[in-house]
Amino acid sequence: MQKNTMNKCIGVTIGDIRGIGIEILIKEWRKGNLNNFVLITNYKLFKKYIDSKKISIPIFQTFIKNKTLIYSKNSFNVHNIKALNYNENTLLSLEESYKLAKNKFVIGIVTLPINKKKLNLINSKFIDQTTFFTKKDGQEISNMIFAYNNTYFVPLTIHLELKKVSREFKQTNKYFKKILSLNQTIIRDFGIKKPKFIMAGINPHCGENGIISKEDNLLLKPIIKILKKLKINIDGPISPDAIVNKKNLKQYNCFIFTYHDQALIPFKLISNYSGVNYTSNLDIIRVSPDHGTAYDMVGKNKASSEGIVNSFKYVKKIALNRIKYDNTQKISGSKFSH
Repeated sequence: MQKNTMNKCIGVTIGDIRGIGIEILIKEWRKGNLNNFVLITNYKLFKKYIDSKKISIPIFQTFIKNKTLIYSKNSFNVHNIKALNYNENTLLSLEESYKLAKNKFVIGIVTLPINKKKLNLINSKFIDQTTFFTKKDGQEISNMIFAYNNTYFVPLTIHLELKKVSREFKQTNKYFKKILSLNQTIIRDFGIKKPKFIMAGINPHCGENGIISKEDNLLLKPIIKILKKLKINIDGPISPDAIVNKKNLKQYNCFIFTYHDQALIPFKLISNYSGVNYTSNLDIIRVSPDHGTAYDMVGKNKASSEGIVNSFKYVKKIALNRIKYDNTQKISGSKFSH
């Protein structure tokens, strides 16, 4: 047994135990590619799962002693929670993971893929994990950031009906704050001192100078204009079909999009499902692999492990970057707030 130390132990939520996430986690742990983590789950339900799969692994049930999380260096660590069934286990795992991270028993959280519909059946207010952690942390502003090879794709609206997207951007101050917050996140959490942003329009060809729509000029340009006055290095709005290309991928650090699929379609093509989803502007660190439960791939040993492995890397990277940034701010005598 050993105590968790800074930049060591990561909390991992169980996700949908019937999905691909837990299968990959166990596989990579066995290979020695993932360690220093604790899986947050009901022990009996997890034991039932591995027994049904005929998986034999040494399990250690972690515990908290003297305000320290005690775990085993050589075993598969499980932090036991109370849960009656698999769906409840998924939701309560998220709840407990936040508590562990907030109280600094773990340096951050990797959330395994969930089935949102199943969670919505037991909690009608549940929308997605990004919204869950944002509300849990008491934040009004956060961003869903997709990371791959030091390039970041950000949809400013997330799980929102397409017909509602345009009217969202009438809230100029809200989206100005989201991009301002994003700028600080790229600096502090990803270590890029002078980030360069490019933003897509809402409509095809950004409304074609009013021929298709005037929304891009009326709604987005005022936001970008304010940001430029504050010395934020941002270009746009750019026609959505032309924003992601080889030249721009070299020139810009962060690509900003107005809605979910506008960002995720090119991101998933570029990252080939090995990217990471990060919830910004929280006191804790929360990342997840950029793929779903993939029920159709369970048991076939064909699913890529890169998304989950990269999630672990990003938790450690962000934790170190935050320490470096905050120490720099202390030395310079300034304060960081978000």
